[in-house]
Order: sequence, then structure tokens, then C-alpha cells
Amino acid sequence: MTSLPTELYHQNNSSKLFTTQLSNIDTMDENKSQRELGIIEKLCSTYGFVYCCHRDGRYFFHFSEYKNDIQQAKIGDVVEFETTIDKRKQKPVAVNIIPASPEIMGENRVEGTIAVVARQQKPNGFDPLNFLPDGKVTYVKKGETYFLPYAMADLQDSNIPVKVGDQVTFNVSQDRRTNQFFARNIVITEKNLPPVVLPLKRYRGVISTMKDSFGFIEREDALKEIFFHITEFGPNVATNTIQLGVEVEFDIQNRHNKDVASNIVILAKGTVQFDDIDKTPYIGRVLQTLQLKTKKTGDTLIGRLIYDTLDKKMTELPFGERDRCGLYTLLENDIVQFVIAKDKRDGMIRATQISLLDQSFLKSKEHREMGIVVKLDSTTGGGQIKCLSSDQIVLFRFSEVMKDKFQICEGDPLEFSLAINPDNVDLPHAIRIKLLSKDNLLSMVNGHELRLTGIVERDPQEGQLNSENKSQQLNGNDSISIPISRQQESGIIRYVWNETKASIQFLSTNISNTSALYCGDKVEFGLISGSKFATNVTLIERNRVHGWIAIIREGKGFIEEYNTTNNIEPIVFTINSFPGDGTQIDLGDEVEFSIRQVSNRLIAENILKVTSTINSFYSILPTTYRGRVLSPIRLTNTDECEILGRIQKLTDDGTPGEFYTYSITGVKNKRMILLPNDLVTFSIAVGRDYSKRAVNIILENEMRKGKIDTVKGQFGFIDFACEENKKIFFHNSEVDGGFELRAGDEVEFYAQYNQKTGKPCASKLRRTNNLQRPDRLITKLKTVNIDENKGQKLVIVRQPRNADEKSKGFNNNRIERAPGVLIKT
Repeated sequence: MTSLPTELYHQNNSSKLFTTQLSNIDTMDENKSQRELGIIEKLCSTYGFVYCCHRDGRYFFHFSEYKNDIQQAKIGDVVEFETTIDKRKQKPVAVNIIPASPEIMGENRVEGTIAVVARQQKPNGFDPLNFLPDGKVTYVKKGETYFLPYAMADLQDSNIPVKVGDQVTFNVSQDRRTNQFFARNIVITEKNLPPVVLPLKRYRGVISTMKDSFGFIEREDALKEIFFHITEFGPNVATNTIQLGVEVEFDIQNRHNKDVASNIVILAKGTVQFDDIDKTPYIGRVLQTLQLKTKKTGDTLIGRLIYDTLDKKMTELPFGERDRCGLYTLLENDIVQFVIAKDKRDGMIRATQISLLDQSFLKSKEHREMGIVVKLDSTTGGGQIKCLSSDQIVLFRFSEVMKDKFQICEGDPLEFSLAINPDNVDLPHAIRIKLLSKDNLLSMVNGHELRLTGIVERDPQEGQLNSENKSQQLNGNDSISIPISRQQESGIIRYVWNETKASIQFLSTNISNTSALYCGDKVEFGLISGSKFATNVTLIERNRVHGWIAIIREGKGFIEEYNTTNNIEPIVFTINSFPGDGTQIDLGDEVEFSIRQVSNRLIAENILKVTSTINSFYSILPTTYRGRVLSPIRLTNTDECEILGRIQKLTDDGTPGEFYTYSITGVKNKRMILLPNDLVTFSIAVGRDYSKRAVNIILENEMRKGKIDTVKGQFGFIDFACEENKKIFFHNSEVDGGFELRAGDEVEFYAQYNQKTGKPCASKLRRTNNLQRPDRLITKLKTVNIDENKGQKLVIVRQPRNADEKSKGFNNNRIERAPGVLIKT
């Protein structure tokens, strides 16, 4: 709305709407000044500025021109003023300033209707320039509709709730600064009563058919189905929860002349009741199974059974897919127990809650097999059973188990029947499966071998030594304590039977299809009643462990096993455990191996070098931190080591922070030796279990300092504490500049692990103490004029040496000689 009828508000001398066009201020005459409306924009010590509301102008004024108490004036006050030209500066200024009302309130009351209910409160110091009310009042004048904004404060009685459509009376007000109209002093004259809306009828049912993105619901109120799409469940419902048998509540809408379900909500199980059920149990016999149902058959109650009524009459009842207690197969002449249900929709009587009785197997003389679960596969919803009578492997599905709410594990004994597999005629599958107890199975096998599955806990090579522990020498003086002479003792297999954990011993002579078993291998074995040892132990699946080479020392070392915890036991290995002679291994290489336990120590065997997969275990965060090494990865002695180190994070001001573990895989230069208190930079990696480790570790200052201890021909040792040694080896080929090093020389070098032996060694040595002549002597020699043909020459036989730290002064006595005279020898 851009304008309002003038009769809506009353004009008088004190509240006049200024609509006179203002002329240019440059052509104003001082005696013919016009009054204008403005807002105080700024107040200083003795002056201020006024902003004109109806044109873009900002005028200076002095406090003496304010005709009211200047102490009460504040920024934002509405004032009226005249403009004149300052004679001294020739600029327009405001004079004769008086306070003014910001609004013009009409005296006539206007009738209208609430169009939009106001929600916002009018803030303190209400200013329409910054706040526009969100409420709307509408009224009609001379055939034209007007909308006026209002706030909650404009209601005379704010305790009365306002609704859309309420009839009201109000005054029209115009803001003099913006010419915006508002509704003020609103009084409700008539409440708008909303029409009575009857709630929509909600329907209930059960999902009976399910496709990819749609399905059908069997209605509770009528004997028919209704179509639905999964989008009607809403975005907060997971699609995997929309399954057959789920009870739902929904509305019915007509789309394209068809009824569809909408606004679907999942109900708790048991809410929808199709039937009135008689709790009296009955026993009957199956006449017709559900397997005869075809796509052309519209009747869902295809099954039939017969039973004796209370009056000794044979009665036939139908049943359907949902009337069984389980999804296992029912065959003709099965003896079953059931209850009778009456459908509320059409009064039809049928059998429900049907369960197979054990006496059915005795009466029908059905051939039952026994077997052991050898494999479970969650992707196919079943597994494999090995028959005890024929060692045949048959498939089964969890739906064929006749007992609800129990967990099948590998090694559980089962009783079942064999049937032809519709997918593969040559491969039968197990149906009507029952879980057997341990006592029942032992009584049935009657001394025959029972096949079970288990895990090797200790291999049969572990045992007492016939003689003292000998040490295997490996390419050097160092050794690792691995018993090599021991008597034959049994291994241990741990298995689960009848939901109870048990163990049994076995000998290496009873291993059938492999030469050796290792810890963690999955095996199948025979169990005979009364025997203490497992027979015919067969390897099913080899337990292969992943890890990384952490330490190498002259043909032996330690492996860091992949583990989600920080409590990792190092695993010993030798270079002979790698197949072939040409395997090149380095620190940080990822390997796959089997584990053997020898004298309570884990030994890696059958080691294979594999492609690195460390990046799939951890996600590296982008931030880089500084830290200090607290405990490095090191070899404490020939048989013990620490394969996990610790780094403490340092803040920008050097304050110690959190601790992080690290392994050899987290070091950038894996041959660089890290020592306690070394300053490093690193990143943080988060594992799959949200554990944190330090990775991308870089030593800030790789240069080390030390003093030559001894020199022996082409090699020597430096005083430098590293791991278990206090000296570090070096070779003369690593000396930069070709200097001849002697005991006591101070050097700088890099401390690394040797490529061949894996031992700590120094490389790129550089002598730091200066043995050259002083500059004053070099300058003096340059000024001496020596004739090479006439004068005698000095030939340097050897370079001067420093005093040996072990000697006590000079050995030869010094003699006096005349200056400049050579002594001939």
C-alpha cells in the first residue's frame, strides 16, 4: 500500500502531515526558511548534527539553537528545525530546533481483521527505521484492501490471544520520518471461531509384500491389500527396517483413481490384531503343505491340516505362511501343535501358531542325520554342516532351525534331515534342524569318532627340554635363545561345544594334511569318547598374522604385530624364516607370518614380505606438531627390545603436553636413530578404533656430536651412548674431506642403522676442532722472500700432532738453538 484515505486520521495544528515540497537549500532565503523534520544523529560537547528525514542532508547545529533542555536530548530523538546559511562558512546549519513527535495518530477508529498474528516483541527504544512489526491487519475502504503492520505492544490487552480472522478496531498512525503507516491501539471486537475439523481416520495393517522401493500392506479393517511406496515412511526411517511382517499405521489417499497408503508410521510388534485367538492348544496332522502355492493361486491360506475336535469329529483347517512358528519346512503327515484363530474381518477360521512336534519324527520314521557346523556365512544366511556318517558337506540356512532365539556357533552338533536343493540338484541341503546337547550326541555316536572344529592354542613342538637350552648362532656373536633339543609333547586345541569352552591335547603324529600347525590355526579333529587326545587333526584355515619389521640385528630381529591396543608383545624372527635366500628386508617392511610358541616366547615362521597396507589402518590428521622423544624404539639386550616408543607433544612456548606412542612405521627415515630428548616434528594418526599414534616423525637436528675414542686401522669408535652400547662404530670411508682422525678429535656425524648388519653406526663424519696454523703465521710466511735455488728447503715429513691425552708431557728434552739456524740430522 502506498497511500491511505485522508479521512482515516484527523489533521490539526499539533499533528500535521508535512507534504510540502522543499526547495533547494542553496536558493533559500534567510527570512523565508521552512521547518523540516529530522533526527539527532550525533551529540558532542557543545554542538551536534541533525539528519533530515525527507531528503539526504546532514546539518550542523549548536546547543544554543535547541529550544528545550539540551541535557534531555539524546541520539535518535525526532526534532523540527529550520535551515539557514552560516555567514562565516557559507554552509547550511540547523536553527530553532524543537522536539517533535515521530508519529501522527489518527483520531478515527477503523474496523479490520487480523491477517497475520504478531509474534515479535517491540524492542526498547522502538524505531521503525530498524524494526518492522511482523503482524498484519487488513481492512477495506472504498473497495480497496489495505494492510497495516502492527506489533504485540499495539494490542490494548495483550493477555487475550489473537488469531487470524479476529475482528478488531484500531487507529491509523503515520511515521513522520518514513511515511510508513501502522495500526495502533488494537481492540478485539469478535473472536474468529475455527471450524470443527474431524480427525482423519488412521488405518493399520502388516506389510505383506515387499519389493525394491514399494510393497503392499494387508489391512486390519478389510480383507484386502493396499499399495505403498517407501518414501511415505519419511526421511528418518531406515530402509532396512521396512520388512515383511512389520506392523504399520497409515492414511489412505486417492491417487490416479487408486487408493494408496500415505504418512506411514511403524508400530510396535503385536499392535495389529487380525484375529481373535483361542488359547486352547490342539494337535493335528498336515494334509497339504505350503510348497504347492503358485503365482496363479490367489489364496494365501494354501496349507491344510486335520485334527480331532472335542466332539471326536475330524475337522480340516487352512493355514498360511504367517501361521507357522518358524520358517522351517513342514512336510505332509507332520504332527503339529496349533491354536485356532478367527479373522475379525470376515469371520474365517484357520490354524495358527503351528509348531512341529518331536513325535512326528518317531511316527514317520524320517531318516535323521547328525553333523557338526564347520562354517558360518552371514552373507548367505546359513553355513555348512559336515555329516558324521559320511563326511559329506551339506548346506543349511538359519531359517530351517526349529528353535527360536538361539545362536549357532562353529562346532555345534546338529540333527537334521536331507532334502534336494532346488538350486543344485546334486548338492543336498539340511532342513528341520535341531540343536543337540553334548550328552545326547555322545550317546548317539556309540564310540564312533565325532568331528569337531577348534583353534590351536599351542603347537605340539612346545615341551620340556632334554638338555639345557642351547642358543642358535646367527651370523655373528649375538644369539637368540631358541630351544633346539626337546622331547615330544602334546599341543592344545581349544573349542566350543554345547555353549561351553573346552580344550583337548593332540600330538604331531595325529596331524593328517600338513607337516606342522601353528598358534591360531583353525583345525578339524576327531573326538572319541574316553580318549584324552584328538585324532585325525586336519588343517582347515591357516592363521596368518600381519606385522612390520621393527628391529634387525645380523640375521635376526623383532616384528611388531598388528594390534589395536598399545600392549604389543614383540615377535622374534630369524632371516632363515623367509623362503629362499634372496629376500631383502628392511626396517618397516610389512610381512605375513605364522606364530609358534617356544619357551613362552612367540616365534615367527613362514614369513612372507607383502605389500604395505599401513595406510588402511590409520587416517593421518593434517596438523604438524613439535615434540620430544621420551623413550625410543631400541634393543635392550640380545633377547629383549622395546618396539613401541613414546613422544611428548610440546606447545609453542615449550610446555609439555600429551603423550603419543609410535612404532617404526611412523618414522620417516627408518634408519635414523632416535634418542631420548631428541626434538622431532610429527603428525597424529587416528586408527579404526579411534586410538591415536604419532606418525611422519622427522628428527629436527640429525647431526650428532662426539669424541673419537679409539682408531684401529680403517675403523674406530666414538664416545656416543646408543641403545645398549656406550660407543658407536665408524669406518674411515665415512670421513668427509679425507682427514686422518685420531683419538680425542671432536667430530660431527649422523647416527644410523647399518644397511647390512642393522647395528648402529656413524656416517658422514666431519672433524670440528681446527688444526690449521694461526692467521698471523700464515701472513708472515707470505712476506718472506726465499730463493728456491740457493736457500735450503724444509720438507714436511708429517703433520704436527696434538698432545696425546694418555701421555704425560713431552718425551724428548728441548735444547737451545740459535734463531734462523737449521739443525741437520
